[in-house]
Amino acid sequence: MKNETPIKVPIEDVLDLHTFSPKEIPSLLSEYLNACIEAKIYSVRIIHGKGKGFQKNRVRGLLKDLPIVAHFSDAPSQAGGWGATIVELRREIGFESPEWARLLDEGAKSMDMSLDRSQIAQFAAHATELMTWNRSTNLTAITDPVEIAAKHFLDTLPVSCLIPSGSRLLDIGSGGGFPGIPLKILRPDLHVFLIDASRKKVSFQKHITSMLGLKDVETRHIRAEDLQKEQQPESRLYDVIVSKAVSRLDRFLYQAVPLLGRPGMLIAMKGPSVDTEVETARSVIEAEGLSVFIKKYRLPYLDIERRLVVLSNSSEALDRTFINDRHRVTI
Repeated sequence: MKNETPIKVPIEDVLDLHTFSPKEIPSLLSEYLNACIEAKIYSVRIIHGKGKGFQKNRVRGLLKDLPIVAHFSDAPSQAGGWGATIVELRREIGFESPEWARLLDEGAKSMDMSLDRSQIAQFAAHATELMTWNRSTNLTAITDPVEIAAKHFLDTLPVSCLIPSGSRLLDIGSGGGFPGIPLKILRPDLHVFLIDASRKKVSFQKHITSMLGLKDVETRHIRAEDLQKEQQPESRLYDVIVSKAVSRLDRFLYQAVPLLGRPGMLIAMKGPSVDTEVETARSVIEAEGLSVFIKKYRLPYLDIERRLVVLSNSSEALDRTFINDRHRVTI
């Protein structure tokens, strides 16, 4: 039996599979993407053609099994649409490195915001500890440095612009401290309360809060429903309550509305498919007299569409918050 020679293709950021036979594709993808990493090419477009989707599904099935693949998504229409897949490869980037700092700095600028060196350093320390603890405690499924920068930290920036000065902010289901701890780093004026049903996650929150020297941050191992039971009539409620995709919108309202002061704001951090959730929660929204806006934005590097569902029991306050926001949608 003759030895097969390795497949040789130019190492670029585009791979067209049309000229290869089906049996060549599994080994080709692995060899090619590993070669891209060696060449420091981390974003690759795989052209598989439209057809009936068989080749696309086969390629994506192979990509799921490759540990060097961070994530993949449909190519934008101008880059092939249905006939191509954008593959992002894992990067070995240290959180204390200039490269990761540059990711945060340039990512923030692409969102029309800015980060100072101190904030970037605190984000880096948070990310480092998150990955260290994650080896023994399930804090996050996100482990790629680029995804951590975008999904855990840059994703918090649009939220920070909406919160009134000096607010008492409650983060329900904070997990690894998101978004509450980055919000405190971005907005030192906030009084932040983090709660979670997992004792291990709350232990991490206490650790990172202490390590970063953050003041006016309280962490508790408690469910929102139990926190409601503790609330006394004379107790001060929360000005802003935020939650990052931990529950459906109607569930979030059930947890949060009894804890919300007046005027108060609820912020649910969601993906693009929120219309059904809003409609499901419509009866609660109307019964509580809540006004609703949706803020749209995209995460840099990953080109992921995000939504902030923002609700308030004060329509005037919400109008003031969004008065100059061209990305708002009123529903």
